Amino acid sequence: MSDPRAFAKRLEEMSEDDREHFKNLIEVLSRCYGKDAAQGVVIISLPGSPVNEVVSMNCDDMEAHNLIKSVEDYFVFINTMDAPPKEKFN
Repeated sequence: MSDPRAFAKRLEEMSEDDREHFKNLIEVLSRCYGKDAAQGVVIISLPGSPVNEVVSMNCDDMEAHNLIKSVEDYFVFINTMDAPPKEKFN
């Protein structure tokens, strides 16, 4: 951790709901470590930055790519499942 005080300050500034969500996120992320560990990818978009930060857990670049691709497929499905058929766009 680069600056424990900055981390502590961010935690302190969180709402109770945000702290609960953060706690749940850490619990999920912890599954990527230890015996029979899951694989994970975290993508962070920083305000004002043109580049996203990617952290892979328990996987190499190809496995991380496959995880991201499966998530992309999921979001395409979720966001288009109620869309009208393409024939009705004209």
